[in-house]
Amino acid sequence: MIDVPADMDSVVRRWYPIGTDDIANARRAVPRGVYLSGVGGSGVSAVERELAVAADGVLEWAHDVTTAALVVYVLDASAPLGRDALAELAPALESTTVAVVINKIDAHRDWREVRRSVSAVISERVPRAVDVSLWPTSAKLAECSRTSADRDARASLADESGIDALGAFVCSAMVQSDRAVRERKYNAAVRAAAAGARREIVNKARAVTSASTTAGLRAERARLADSRDRGRTDRAATLRSRLQLTRAETMHEINEAIRQFTSDARESVDTASRAELSQLPAHLTRLLERARDGVESSLVARLRSIDADLGLGAEVPGEVQARTEIEEPTQRRRSMEDRIMIFVGASAGVGLGRIAVSPLSMVPALAIAVIPVSLILGALAAWWLVRARSLVADRVHVRTWAYERAGSAKSLWEQSTLARILAAETAFAQAEGETSRAMAISAETELGRVEAALRGAAQHRAAVLAACDRDLASLDRGIEKFDVSDPANTHRRSIEPRVEPTRSAARLNR
Repeated sequence: MIDVPADMDSVVRRWYPIGTDDIANARRAVPRGVYLSGVGGSGVSAVERELAVAADGVLEWAHDVTTAALVVYVLDASAPLGRDALAELAPALESTTVAVVINKIDAHRDWREVRRSVSAVISERVPRAVDVSLWPTSAKLAECSRTSADRDARASLADESGIDALGAFVCSAMVQSDRAVRERKYNAAVRAAAAGARREIVNKARAVTSASTTAGLRAERARLADSRDRGRTDRAATLRSRLQLTRAETMHEINEAIRQFTSDARESVDTASRAELSQLPAHLTRLLERARDGVESSLVARLRSIDADLGLGAEVPGEVQARTEIEEPTQRRRSMEDRIMIFVGASAGVGLGRIAVSPLSMVPALAIAVIPVSLILGALAAWWLVRARSLVADRVHVRTWAYERAGSAKSLWEQSTLARILAAETAFAQAEGETSRAMAISAETELGRVEAALRGAAQHRAAVLAACDRDLASLDRGIEKFDVSDPANTHRRSIEPRVEPTRSAARLNR
């Protein structure tokens, strides 16, 4: 037996360790006996029984293909060799003498077509078959030959069954040279181990070259590149849109606060008495300051939300302009209307007084009291009209002051808000630039790491593929020593049928 080359043995040990054990077992094994198998329903048991009778019970049966010197495989004459049957038979064809028995030729007239089909399939699919022959037989005819009373009929049926010829071939194959049988099985084990190692090497090469091994790294590289290129632009656009939204929302809140203040001021002034009117400016001042504090807190909350959402870490700017104190309304000065109202009130009072006391002038004794009473009533009417007119004028004065303060406060709030948003935009832009630079540096660092990993994977892939190529070359060099010489001619010669029935099955059935 040829020793396995050292480089080939090393490749098999690394890639297919079980093949090394198979080679060692094949080197030590001494094949003996016949292993019989076949397709279900093809009459395997009947062929085994008739074969034992034909060999006079001298056959030694093996338990598997690896320990057998001869393999007998039974097929049904009604169907060609199937894929599963070929897969089961292929290891025996490449290592052992095989007799393919086409049974039941007495029942199927087209068995010759089946024989040609089996021969073609084996020639095409198993080019390394070492020694295979086809045997058309009929176990039923062999059984009938033993039970027939006519001697000539027994001889004819026995000859037609083909079992005797098959038994003679099996007996001769069992006594063939042990060295040739062992060498065939040893060479087949070496080729099987090399094929297993080659299969593992090819699988490894496919796994290394598969895109899935670096798909995660490539996806991460694309994500980092996109984050580096688009991150700053997206953050700047988001910052601008959020600041514009903050400006619009704050202006709307200022308008709503001023509207609410003027509504409250109008209601308070219209229902205030003279005593309440003096305290009303302070109350309205507190309302205006409370509204200003609400607008201020809302603006600060919005700016801090922008800072937190974008992760800027900037300090929200304080109030740009100091709060302007709200002045109390000035004392209302008496106008010409007040003097006219005094004169009109006195005249109306005197007239009303005279009308009221006119019934008293009818009494001579009370005529002297008409003038003083009318004067007193006129004075009281003038006083009441002047006070009513003064209260109305004071309400108008306070209402006007409230409206003026509201307009002035709105202007100041809008100016302060715009200035503060502008200062915040400047601070946020600086912080955003620093954050973007830090993120770009981090992304570049991560990209460098990923690129290094991809380069390492490429170098590893190249090294593995080179090692695979070297191992495949070692297998190719080593397996050349175990190829059979001129396998095509040997196979074509060995696959020829060893016996041809002398009569057709149709004739036997008559």
